[in-house]
Amino acid sequence: MGFTLNQLFTTGLIYLTILFGSAYATEKGWLPRAMTHHPVTRILSLGVFAGAICFNGALGLMSEYGSGFLLYFMGASSAFIMSSVLLGPISRIAVSHKLGSLADFFAFRYPAPWVGGLVTVLMLIGLLPLIALQIHAVSVTAHLLNQDLSEDGLAIVFCITMTLFAILFGARHLSTRDKHQGLVVAIGLESVIKLAAFMTLAWYTINVVFDGWDGMNSWLIANREAVGRLQIPLNENSSRTLLLLFFASAVALPHVYHMLLTENDDVRLLRSARWGFPLYMMLISLCIPPVFWGAQKLGLTMPAEFYAIGIGLQTGEHGITLFTFVGSLAAASGVLIVSTLALASMTLNHVILPLYQPNQARDWAGFLLNSRRLLIIGIILASYGMYRFLTTDQTLTSLGIVAFVAVLQFLPGLIGAVYWRKANMTGFLAGLIAGFAIWFGALFYLLMNDIFYSSILISTPLLVEPGAYQPGLFELSEQAWHVAAMTSFSLNLTAFLVFSYLSKPTLDELRAADECLTNSFARPFQGTLEAQSVADIEDSLSRALGQAVSSREISLALAELRFGEDENRPYALNQLRNQMESNLSSTLGQTLAHNIIHQFVPYKSAPEAPRSESLYTIEARLEDFRSQLTGLAAELDGLRRYHRQVLQDLPLAVCTIGEGMTVLTWNHAMEQLTGIPAERIVGSTLISLPEEWHWLLGNFTTSDDNHRIKASVDLHGRQFLLNLHKASIEHIPETRSDTVIVIEDVTEAHLLEAQLLHNERLASIGQLAAGVAHEVGNPVTGIACLAQNLKLDSDAP
Repeated sequence: MGFTLNQLFTTGLIYLTILFGSAYATEKGWLPRAMTHHPVTRILSLGVFAGAICFNGALGLMSEYGSGFLLYFMGASSAFIMSSVLLGPISRIAVSHKLGSLADFFAFRYPAPWVGGLVTVLMLIGLLPLIALQIHAVSVTAHLLNQDLSEDGLAIVFCITMTLFAILFGARHLSTRDKHQGLVVAIGLESVIKLAAFMTLAWYTINVVFDGWDGMNSWLIANREAVGRLQIPLNENSSRTLLLLFFASAVALPHVYHMLLTENDDVRLLRSARWGFPLYMMLISLCIPPVFWGAQKLGLTMPAEFYAIGIGLQTGEHGITLFTFVGSLAAASGVLIVSTLALASMTLNHVILPLYQPNQARDWAGFLLNSRRLLIIGIILASYGMYRFLTTDQTLTSLGIVAFVAVLQFLPGLIGAVYWRKANMTGFLAGLIAGFAIWFGALFYLLMNDIFYSSILISTPLLVEPGAYQPGLFELSEQAWHVAAMTSFSLNLTAFLVFSYLSKPTLDELRAADECLTNSFARPFQGTLEAQSVADIEDSLSRALGQAVSSREISLALAELRFGEDENRPYALNQLRNQMESNLSSTLGQTLAHNIIHQFVPYKSAPEAPRSESLYTIEARLEDFRSQLTGLAAELDGLRRYHRQVLQDLPLAVCTIGEGMTVLTWNHAMEQLTGIPAERIVGSTLISLPEEWHWLLGNFTTSDDNHRIKASVDLHGRQFLLNLHKASIEHIPETRSDTVIVIEDVTEAHLLEAQLLHNERLASIGQLAAGVAHEVGNPVTGIACLAQNLKLDSDAP
């Protein structure tokens, strides 16, 4: 049974209308936000992982490895189930610093000019076979439906269509801060389509091909060899290697990273994906055995990768066949679109921009967007060339394994990035180069022609199955890819560990390590900025980015940090510098952003960290990690918070002065006494305080007195009297010490004392007056008595 060109064209047009329409409707806001931003939609977008290697290749895996096909689903699912091990830490640092790609992540963790560029080039070369696989799957599937259509012509049409979609809905915004929500919805819809297609095909196979569950059970009993294929022995080491390959692919594939982090603005996605993504993969995996057995019952002779389309062709069911074709198209197009977008962004930020930067007068936004679109076209053209070069006599499974072995080489660097502080750029690059050298060798073995085969490969029959050679390309055997994968991975890991251990990490690498490590809360301080204010930073950046871009980025960073334009605290300026680097990373990539910030917003020197930097940072990071602390760590954090709250709520004003007269702590009573909020003063020096407080605290801190009684301060037009007490806090084994100052406002007490003394004086005067009156009153009383008796003493007038 064949299909006419009109039928295929109409089917493809309907699919493309749905795909483009869903993206366009989302961009225009026609679809409800509750649907487009729902966690289920975002989880479904992660189904981009299940491309042609899932829709087609899983059947090939079952044909070749029996139940080993489940390793594909188990490996990918385990990466999300155990997301707290690797995906969680990567997500945390990527979101914090707006790292829009894996190349950005590696360039941030292993800071060096060409880390991101090398990662991008190697990732691009390694993934070209995977993208070519998607093109090959679609072209062969369409060719099976209409033998008159050229596979190459179908491949060209598919590439042009996907290029158009990628440019329209995946490259519309310059910065990764701006999400392509239409792309997320379209990829989620594709995931629904391919799952529905597979489940419909499985249902059709069970109920029509086998005539129900009982019929399938009877056929399996009568054809025990079919069930026996599920028990094909897969070498134990090979099984572990396959599981490792698929685990690494779910963690390190650019299109998974792109949908999980770059196009995601919901920090809860990974938590939901822990169960959502494995559930999605499980539903697909349940469909594989019935479809495979149905194809065997029908006696299909085509390659196992295309059994899904073959069932409908064999039974003559047009609807099932076309729906399966659309499912295959959806599986392949999702991987091709998102992989190309991710690779184009990585190439622009880490290869093109380090080599060529437009001047200030040029339209940066237009240049970056047009460059990204040209790169999308170039990568898809390169993938088409790889399709023409690689896919002759190759299975989808072999192409997928070649790509997955390449992706595996990035796993040691990812693990070391979040778990080993001493991991550095030298070790990472040494391991990556060593691993890819073996991978290139294995790939060249695959692509050898008759001359190389006769001169080289005859001595290494391990790489081909006996009797499997034919002129041109040949396929990997199980032993071949296992040896290639484990040799390259082992050499990569060994070089990574040895070179990292032998080489000393730079200050930038230590800073990045403390940012990335899951058990680290402090970060090295890099020094004092030459810039003394926000205006200084803006003026410096304008020399690199132009006044308009510099002003816009400064305003955005200040708004995110909730700082004012008059900010001049040293620590706040450091925060602003870091925020600027993170924001520029989302537009220009980590490498170029780091170079621009490092060159135009430099540090004066790199002294030992002020205590304020580490204390403030530790507090902030502990707050971020609060929900992740368990057991003793949670109890200690609770004790810390209790003591901190006691200090904050203490009725006495308390502040701590550190090295360089830097204010470290400033409790609530201090805020009420001075009228200065803690967020404004903590991290600043005493010189930034109003003159009266600067003089009082500075003079008392440097004096030899530990107590000062009734110090007079004029505040708010009235005089205050304060008792000051101080003590030194020694940092063991550090030699420096901080000073804690306790301030007691005794103004009211002094007034009460004065009032009491005045009352006592009045009482004394009253007592004196009473005594005098008493002494005077005694003789007067006698005289009065005598005067009263005079009239009785004589009658004479």
